[in-house]
Amino acid sequence: MRRRTVDDSWSDGDSTSSQSDDSSTYRTNLNDTPDTSGCDSDADLNRESAWLLEGNEHPPEYYNQLLDNFDDSEYTKEDYSDGTTVLLDRSEAQWNQYCAYTGKDPKKMYQAISINVLHNFFHWLLSQRRGKEGRRLRGTKLASSLGTYWKIYRLTYERATGDKINGPTTRGMHKVLRKLAKRHGLKKGAREKPCMYVEDLKEALRTNLCAVEKKYSHGRIRIGVQLFMQIGGFTANRPGALLNLCYRHIRVTLLRDPEGGPNRILLEFSFEFTKSFLGIKDINTFPIPEIIYDPSLIYSPHVLLLGLIFDDQAFAAPSLTSPDQLSMLDIEPGQNQLLLPLRSDLDDVPIFRKAIKTPEGWEISKDEPLEYSTIRYAMKRVGELTGFKLLLRPYALRYGAGKAFNENGNVSEALQNLMMQHGDPRTFLKHYLHRRVTVDAAAIVRRVQPQDAVMQAACNMSRWIDPNRPWGLTAEQADSVNQTPLIRSLLQDRDRLKRRYSPKHIKYIEHNKRIISEKQRLRASLLADIQEKYEKEGPVRAIEQQLSGVKISQKPIVASYFTTKTLPEQKRLIEALILAPPGNTLEEEFRRRNEAIIAVTEYCKIEEGDTPKSQTRPRGQMKRLSIKNEDEDRSAAPVKLIEKEIEAAMLSVFKDKRPTICFLCLGNVALPLAIRVYSFSTSSDLGKHFRRKHLSNITDGERIDCRVCKMSLSCKMHLQSHAKKIHGTVS
Repeated sequence: MRRRTVDDSWSDGDSTSSQSDDSSTYRTNLNDTPDTSGCDSDADLNRESAWLLEGNEHPPEYYNQLLDNFDDSEYTKEDYSDGTTVLLDRSEAQWNQYCAYTGKDPKKMYQAISINVLHNFFHWLLSQRRGKEGRRLRGTKLASSLGTYWKIYRLTYERATGDKINGPTTRGMHKVLRKLAKRHGLKKGAREKPCMYVEDLKEALRTNLCAVEKKYSHGRIRIGVQLFMQIGGFTANRPGALLNLCYRHIRVTLLRDPEGGPNRILLEFSFEFTKSFLGIKDINTFPIPEIIYDPSLIYSPHVLLLGLIFDDQAFAAPSLTSPDQLSMLDIEPGQNQLLLPLRSDLDDVPIFRKAIKTPEGWEISKDEPLEYSTIRYAMKRVGELTGFKLLLRPYALRYGAGKAFNENGNVSEALQNLMMQHGDPRTFLKHYLHRRVTVDAAAIVRRVQPQDAVMQAACNMSRWIDPNRPWGLTAEQADSVNQTPLIRSLLQDRDRLKRRYSPKHIKYIEHNKRIISEKQRLRASLLADIQEKYEKEGPVRAIEQQLSGVKISQKPIVASYFTTKTLPEQKRLIEALILAPPGNTLEEEFRRRNEAIIAVTEYCKIEEGDTPKSQTRPRGQMKRLSIKNEDEDRSAAPVKLIEKEIEAAMLSVFKDKRPTICFLCLGNVALPLAIRVYSFSTSSDLGKHFRRKHLSNITDGERIDCRVCKMSLSCKMHLQSHAKKIHGTVS
């Protein structure tokens, strides 16, 4: 809109100019009447002059148009979290699928909702055996799951129609659900929620550090899982809040001890990303002080977090680059703390970040957070390797910490609600309080001393630890599924398809996917049967052996921390976090802490490589390039011997004949030595590895470095040409 001009044909008589400079205002005579010939009416004048006032960025028409076009339906409908929306969309898709199968219109069926319609829908839902794209469904096992389906459907109905299902229908569905559960053989009760106490946490942390059966793509992921379990076990925060921790949510401080002891490192975690779809919640801050002379650093989040901070070079002070410098810092007289600020440009960088695949291997993303699925699978695997009977889930940390808060006399009910982010204490009673009674009820009634230690041992997850519990199939057991009638029939069908179509034909590819899927299902079913048989027959076998005179060895089992497959960096990490004893003096204690931080930082720089997949049939064995003493523990090999091994491998990738060592892996110093100098059985196997690991991960326009030749390659074709002409690797 054009700004209205001011008529300068009048003045107050004393003014010699009708215009003033930028810092002055127009002066008018109150008895004069301004010229309004350019306006149609007083209303137009007021409307035009209103938005000229300082502070209005838009004319009135702008807001009137917004008012006329405003759609309030976006703000009046129910607001659900992303997770709930996924469940509602799935329920709606199932409803549409049911209506399509029965030839009904979904919208009309919503309008004609009744008990018989709902009975038929849930009966159909429980009878389904295959889902999207013909995938076999796991099936519903518990009656509580059916109740959850009903609750989700009620929300789906409300979202679709805007109304709730009436009271009589809702009450009648309780009986319908009970009958359907009985008809489909659903078990009563809910899934047992594992509660992870501090003793169980210690076992899981030890396994995560020491296990070589579970490999992570990058060393920082192992450290991240370790820190995740520590913070989750100490603060009872939800997994989403933990994974979204950024550097702006962390404060590191050197705090003066009010009792006169040495200064402590204080970590403060502010959890911002909690459930907020029903309203923004205040940020909770958890301070965790350092424990001097801690018997074991396996519980210390200070060591792990500081190791990650030094790995990211995140301290704002440019000279603070080493843990040893932390011991040199002190607090000035008259002050009680020394803040160790972090770089502001890293405020939005997550602490837990995912690993991304590159042409050379794995590297940590600059800004992408670690995915929940990675943490969930890692903890599940750690629980299996530890020997827990129950499945270890991330929420087990929240259950265990919440119960510890609830039982501690220093935590009031209000503080517990604040720490758990609960608006009502009934939420904890209904969803978090373990259904296993953890007090010695008989002793309390009899008024004798309760056996607290025994009761604690009876309720721990560690009670069920069994190192002999089968957690995977042997090669022979995995291979046995190939002899089942279904797999043999599918393999015969694949042979017929192979004679008619090429391996790249869509029918051949889809049939191959089905074979892989069926093998996985049969192996999972076989493992479940073996585990169930072990749980039932194992105790009976042990009883029979003891009653027959077989004596149990009373020799205690010594925990094994190292194997021949333990990486040198991993061995150093275990020694620093688990085996290093507390120092006799403060200087020795600080030295122990600093060495542990350095071990964590160094481990964040290595690649572990993928967990090797079990093979049903032995293929060409990967062989290490032998120098001497091949059977020795290579992690303890002298530096000169390692240099000779690498030098021999370097020479082998420049020979005229086709090599069996990957020159890209050889040049990647982040990889363990064993992977760098792996020698494949044939050059063809090397070519498959080169295509699968390196070529398939190159994006358009991405440059690749050949660190063996110390040159940069412009594109994928350049790499293939260089690999063939210089290193003899054909892809």
